[in-house]
Amino acid sequence: MLLLQLAVYPANTLGNENPNPAVKPSLAKPTITAEQAVQKVKDNFTIPENYVQLSTGYNDYNNRATYSLNWNAVNQPSGSFHAEVDAMTGDILNVGQWEGPLKPVFRLPVLSAGEAEKIATDLISKLASKHQSEMQLVKDEQQVFALNNSQPFTYNFHWIRIVNGIQFPGNGVNVSVSGDNGQIRNYNYNWTQDLVFPEAANVISPEKARQVFTDTLMIQLQYYLPQMMNPQKPEPQRVLLVYQLANKYNGGAIDALSGKPVTLDPQVGIYRSMNSVSGVPVGTTTEATSPVIKATGPDAKGNNQQISRDEAVDVLKKVVEISSDLVLRNSSLNPDWQNPSEQVWNLNWNSESSNMGEQRYLNARVNARTGDIVGLSMSNAKNPDDKSNPLDREGAQKLAEDFLKRLQPERFKLVKMESENVYGGKMPPNIQVFNYVRVVNGIPVSRNGMNIIVDTVAKQVNNYDLNWSNVEFPGSSGVLPLDQATERFLKARPLELNYSLNFQQNGQQEVRLVYQPSTDYSMYIPAMLDAKTGDPMDWYGKSQSQWSKPHNYTDIKGNYAEKEIGIMGLTGAFGEYGETFRPDEKITAGSLLRAMIMAEGNNRDRVLTDDDVLKIAKERGWLHEDLKLGSELRRDDLSKMMIRLINMETSAQVKGIYAVPFKDANTIEPDSLGYIALAWGLGILKIDENTLQLNQTVTRAEAAYALVHAYAVERPQNVYMKG
Repeated sequence: MLLLQLAVYPANTLGNENPNPAVKPSLAKPTITAEQAVQKVKDNFTIPENYVQLSTGYNDYNNRATYSLNWNAVNQPSGSFHAEVDAMTGDILNVGQWEGPLKPVFRLPVLSAGEAEKIATDLISKLASKHQSEMQLVKDEQQVFALNNSQPFTYNFHWIRIVNGIQFPGNGVNVSVSGDNGQIRNYNYNWTQDLVFPEAANVISPEKARQVFTDTLMIQLQYYLPQMMNPQKPEPQRVLLVYQLANKYNGGAIDALSGKPVTLDPQVGIYRSMNSVSGVPVGTTTEATSPVIKATGPDAKGNNQQISRDEAVDVLKKVVEISSDLVLRNSSLNPDWQNPSEQVWNLNWNSESSNMGEQRYLNARVNARTGDIVGLSMSNAKNPDDKSNPLDREGAQKLAEDFLKRLQPERFKLVKMESENVYGGKMPPNIQVFNYVRVVNGIPVSRNGMNIIVDTVAKQVNNYDLNWSNVEFPGSSGVLPLDQATERFLKARPLELNYSLNFQQNGQQEVRLVYQPSTDYSMYIPAMLDAKTGDPMDWYGKSQSQWSKPHNYTDIKGNYAEKEIGIMGLTGAFGEYGETFRPDEKITAGSLLRAMIMAEGNNRDRVLTDDDVLKIAKERGWLHEDLKLGSELRRDDLSKMMIRLINMETSAQVKGIYAVPFKDANTIEPDSLGYIALAWGLGILKIDENTLQLNQTVTRAEAAYALVHAYAVERPQNVYMKG
């Protein structure tokens, strides 16, 4: 998909360039000035006083003229405020602000979710009142927060356009409200005019749509490799057997009027090249053999065996002709994101800029151990507007497959071309895209295979990408039958009636009325099913019971730490007992450490074992003692963990400067005094009256209170505090 986007939306199609010559650009003059647009934004949003540097821009694209307004801070603290205003209607389309490095402190939310919703609703009433009655608020019950200092604590709200009583998810308004001061952090207004919506009078029944979904085999058995969030981590790539929507039926949609399966196409525009129309062609050679080069290294068979940059260039020269006017500008050797134990040479050539500011280029990626070319993109050799005698799809496919057979003769035997209908057969006339999926044990491998783009005018391969994971694939015995998997999938995501916006080849927009699997507009929707158990899974390959989701605890009302426990619930922490918190129960070391990891927002992409928790806690410096995860904690244990969390242990270890007003202060060990004094003085410990009761074990409510207030302490920068 990335290659396709690069091909059909190159850089110079943005801004004033009209990407679709069939659609004439608007010639109407703006009805408001840039100054009026600036005032419109100032009247409705609070721009920080130190954002004094204003720059304005004017854009005309997709028949819409807009002003782009940017306020930036000149002095510290840095930050920016961006707005986009429709130059014809004066509508504010987008607003977003970013603050520079904040003080390392979590700002406790002052507003409740209800108060934030009122602020967002009032803004809608001011800026989108003409459409307010046509929208419906969809609350994201899965919204999860992190207690970090990257940006303020925000509440997010999403209004969806409703037409004929049916949702049109492609249109609506999004608003984000800061929980600590009620300011609008982000605003996005997306409303497409002049659309024709099919009447819903003659739609097929939900039962009929469900039958079509089942009969069409819209889900299929696949090998799924969850994305590795950090390839540097020494974790093996997991391979899962799953049932998920087939690529051919992206979106799982059924036309509600015809009852036929429909592919919801990506926004494919007309291909406009950013490349020079003259110069020496950079195309594929006619060499019949696959490039082979002997790698050099200390180990004839090990992973340390690598080719040099010059050898990687020689590999490439066996496949493409590198014009003499192309200069190798940079090269780098980096880990392969899909096979972290291997490295890839990234090679980038560019020509000198011409008088028109255009460049020709050649970019390639070569596996440093195997010598495989795993990526290639190059500029056109001919004028893309020359439509004389272009290749048809059959001819382009032959060119593509000849290319792949030269580069990957053995792997090409292990792939299968996906249906031409993946993109609805609506390719721009001067390119053809081919996707070949890897097949193992008769089962397609998700995100593995070969993607290639052919320029039918220049008659050359412009883009090629190989994704091939070096992993072992489990057998498929014991998987659920397809009919049972389909039944479970539709139970997790029932079909809903929606309007969907499609783009035709000529650039015109078309609205379809479709049935498709439901979504709750959060990242935590059942993306697939475990093929053996039928359990819903997310994109990380985690089962539903392992998802990070907020908790609205039902047993905390009236507790002194009700607010703090509620905040921890929004982070997804302390979910051992579902929607009950059990505030008076004793906290264990393992429960607190897991909550600390969850609260900071990291490691949500994987399931943490007890060993993982201990390892992370020691890496963070939270735990020095040899505590068992099942151990209950005393107040000195809690104090030490919180002081380490806020990076103040060095201060806590200073002797002879601390005193506490507790009646039982003599029970405090000298090595613990500094920790307890700081935790109490900073408001982290909740102490009743003037008795510490050091030996009293910490409750879950006390731990939640301490953790939230620890994050609210202004402290030295914690290098592990990443959003």
